Order: sequence, then structure tokens, then C-alpha cells
Amino acid sequence: MKVIALLTATLLLCACDEPAAPVPDGRRQVTDMAGRSVPVAERVESIACLEVLCYERLFLLGASERIAMMIRTNAPWMLQTNPTVARIQQLGSDPDTEELLRRHVDAAFHTYGYPAPGKIKRLADMGIPTLVSQPVGPIDSVEAFVESRNRMLRLYGQVLGPDYAARAEEWCAYHLRMVAMVRERTARIPAAERIRLFHVRGPAATDTQGTTSNTYWYGVIAGADMVIGRTPLAGRGGVSLEALLEWNPQVVNIGRQYSARLVTEDPRWSRIAAVRNGRVRELPEGVFYWDGSSEGVLLMLYLAKELYPQLFADLDLRREIRDYYRRFYRYALSDRELDLMLQGKGPDGRRHNDMNN
Repeated sequence: MKVIALLTATLLLCACDEPAAPVPDGRRQVTDMAGRSVPVAERVESIACLEVLCYERLFLLGASERIAMMIRTNAPWMLQTNPTVARIQQLGSDPDTEELLRRHVDAAFHTYGYPAPGKIKRLADMGIPTLVSQPVGPIDSVEAFVESRNRMLRLYGQVLGPDYAARAEEWCAYHLRMVAMVRERTARIPAAERIRLFHVRGPAATDTQGTTSNTYWYGVIAGADMVIGRTPLAGRGGVSLEALLEWNPQVVNIGRQYSARLVTEDPRWSRIAAVRNGRVRELPEGVFYWDGSSEGVLLMLYLAKELYPQLFADLDLRREIRDYYRRFYRYALSDRELDLMLQGKGPDGRRHNDMNN
């Protein structure tokens, strides 16, 4: 109950943030994820998604029609859930400033350090505000992680306007409720009894994600002993097979639509408990990959059910995913689509990552 109270208090505090202050030219000041105060237009109509998580969050908020351009990706359920995404300009690299002007871009979302301070200033001088939309710096607790995910979505809602900000708050409330439910149950598991888990991010079997990622923190919340926490790795990176043999994970999950064969057909992995016991899983993915998107909340539920079915016997994962897609993506998953997703496949019935990303 203390966990629920803490998270509820966090929601109430965040929901009471001061609105963006007006500035003399009629724009609003918005604070981005890097703490920068950025002036944006009263109505933002055209958006450049210069980081990969931007599309999914705008789609969740019902604003994907405002995306003028986006970084190319191949998340399996993106096109199926929103066929109009095919009309959005796909970027293989960073666009030049003239292209942004030609597309009448009102705002651009990007990662910290994109691509150099000089370009950010040039865009600002041309009237195109840029906003850092992913977390900056270390994340050292469940509370900090959960707050960062909520703040990311709230940033988009604030830029888009009050109706979208309200939609962001609806997702944040759901997120906090699910985190509280899972944490309350997994808190009972002694540290020595937590299941050791390694996440394969790919494309190599030893490529993973560190302690700022969805996979790490949602795994921790779900009660896993995330073995990557034994290293200083924060973002994406690799580990040695020797380290994996020492950690001896009991479960190995394969993300990004890569095949479990990366692990199961490599004889060097045969001594690892997850391989010996047949606990190598191909993760579902969705509108975007669960390792970075707002669908990470579904990853948390999936992991909790996978690792501790006795604690989550009442959790109907099919219903939760179906309701999530209906509520937040305004998409009704058919039984066949839900079957394929839970099998870790795309709408075409295959599991593949053609971009090797």
C-alpha cells in the first residue's frame, strides 16, 4: 500500500505543474527533457520526429497526422495499426534545414546532443524550436524511471495543447496504477529468489540494454534479477559471453524481432540455464519496440506473468493488451492479430528485423 500511496502522490504532484508561461511573441515556454526552456507556437501543426520514439507517442496521443517526417524504422505493428504512416516522409538520416523549412515544420523532437549545438541554434533562429524528448542523465531508482516515462509523454501533450495533455494524463494514471499493482506483488519476493534475466537487444546475441532502459527497469519492477545490473552499462551495448556464463541467467528474452536462434543454435550458450531449461523467449513487439516505447508498460505485465505466474494468476494478458490498443491507440486487435503479437510475430506471421537495427 505504501507503493500505491507514493505513486499516487507523484501523479498528483505532476498533474499540478504550472502551465507553460506565455512569452511576448505569443508563443509558449515549454521545458523539455534536458531542462531547456523552449518557446513553441500556440498551435503546433507540423512536427519533425528526429528520434525514433517520437512517432509512437504522437500516435498514442492521436496526433500522428501532424508528423511531417520521421526516422525510418520497421516496428512490426506500426503500419497495420495506422496505414496513413506510409504517407509520412521517412528519414534515413538527419534532414537538412532547408527541408525542414520546405515542410513548414513547427517543432522538432530529438535526442540530447542532436546533432550539434550549432544546428539547434540555426533551427531556432529560423523559427523552428527543437525539444529534447528522451531522458538525460542517469536513472537510479524505480521512482525516477517511472517519472521519466510519464514526463516524456507529458512533454508531447504540453506541446500539442490541452486536449492532448489530458490524454497524456490518462496514460500516466494507467501507467502508475499498473506499476503499483505489479510492485506490490513482486515486493514479496526475496532477493535471493528473484529469477535471473538477460535481455537480448540484438542484432548480436550479446547486445543488450543497460540501466536506463525499459527492459531493465520494467524487469526490476516485474521482480527479475536483471543481470545487466552487475555492470556499469547504461544504454545500449554488449557484454562478454564469459560474463553471461558467470551470471547464468535463468531466462533469456529476445527483443527487436530477432530470432531465438541467435542463442539456441550457438553451442557456446548451451551451458546457460535458460537454454538448458528451454526458457529462451521471443518477446512480443508492437506499434514500436517494447524496449523503448510507451508499450513498455505491457512489457512489464508480460514479464511479471512470464516470471511469476503464481503471483499473477488473475492477470489476463490478452485482455490487457487488447484494452490498451483500443484505449490508447484506438485500434481493435482481432483474435488472430493478438495471437501473432503474443507469439512475437508481425501481422504477416513472420518474425524478422530487416533493418538490423
